[in-house]
Amino acid sequence: MLIYITDQDNENLVKEESFLDNRYKVISRSGLNVTEIQIIKILKDLTRPKKILFLENRTGVCGIIAKDLHPEAEVTFHCMDLYYANKIKRNLLKNKVSSVIACCKPYIEQKDNFDVIFLQLSKGGATKDLALDLIQQIHRALQMGGKCFLSLEGNDPWIHNQVKNIFGGFSVYSQSKTGCCILSKKKEKLKRVRNFQAEFTMTLFKKKPIQLLTIPGVFSHREIDEGALALAEVAVGDAQKGDAVLDMGCGCGAIGISIAVNQEVSRLCFIDSNSLAVYITEKNCQLNGLERYDVVLSDSGIEEEHGFTLFTGNPPYFTHYKISELFINTAYKTLKPGGRAYIVAKTATWHYKFMKNLFGNAELINRRGYGIIKSVK
Repeated sequence: MLIYITDQDNENLVKEESFLDNRYKVISRSGLNVTEIQIIKILKDLTRPKKILFLENRTGVCGIIAKDLHPEAEVTFHCMDLYYANKIKRNLLKNKVSSVIACCKPYIEQKDNFDVIFLQLSKGGATKDLALDLIQQIHRALQMGGKCFLSLEGNDPWIHNQVKNIFGGFSVYSQSKTGCCILSKKKEKLKRVRNFQAEFTMTLFKKKPIQLLTIPGVFSHREIDEGALALAEVAVGDAQKGDAVLDMGCGCGAIGISIAVNQEVSRLCFIDSNSLAVYITEKNCQLNGLERYDVVLSDSGIEEEHGFTLFTGNPPYFTHYKISELFINTAYKTLKPGGRAYIVAKTATWHYKFMKNLFGNAELINRRGYGIIKSVK
């Protein structure tokens, strides 16, 4: 079976890998992550699974193989970020696999439902809080006697200890120089379900404070990072009565909520590709008494044009400016003439040049070790 997860036709730009005695060949740009390779090797050992769940997967390959090996099983991918859910859906469509589910939700909703769950944990991926939260969710989602396979890049004793605490034990299913896979079984219900939510007050100088809830998986949990504080200070100070505000990459909603609490706005809209961010932003709007707002789950901005007068964006720093470009293009498209865009960046040179070329103007404001770039449409 040939599985494509790239659109590249040039053989010099793709990698071909074979699995399970050459039964499956995967064509990708740079090869599968070790955490997915370890899972593929396990799939052949499963005995008549009924419901299989994959967490923290990025390609969909293991689900395609699982469905081919176990056609009677219900196979589901659970993604917290819409970008990865859509990527998996595209790969499923590309390989003409219609019977595998890919969903984007903040939490695993089903309890006592799955008989096998796989979790991939790569180095530099999930924070400790998020990893622990996911392991607890897995335990609650498994049927009694259900199996949890944790596929790790490297060998993390901390993860081993957390699995032991939650499941009561584990065994090493496989191990290599690059990773390991550990197996645990659900033997009893959890005696105590831990709540990972944190609450604190965010204060800006001479502005009304706001209350914020944060959860693992949303940047940044338990505190507001200096970049977001810098952006909030500048944007809240610039906000005008009647502004229509678009907060993109909203995280926990701190920027947009600060603006709305301190200024009478005509409209407030939040966008994020992370379903956890959308979930907690909704809660924070309610916590701060906001009544008119929209929270949108999207990995491609919004289609509306010329609907806003104030745009704020805090794009991630690890995508070689691809997402920053999406943020800035969205700002230009959605702002009315005279509307203001604010983007925060740790290193602002690229953002300044791009915004100046697009808007025809740009101003760099240094705050808290970050650069805030302002452009007016």
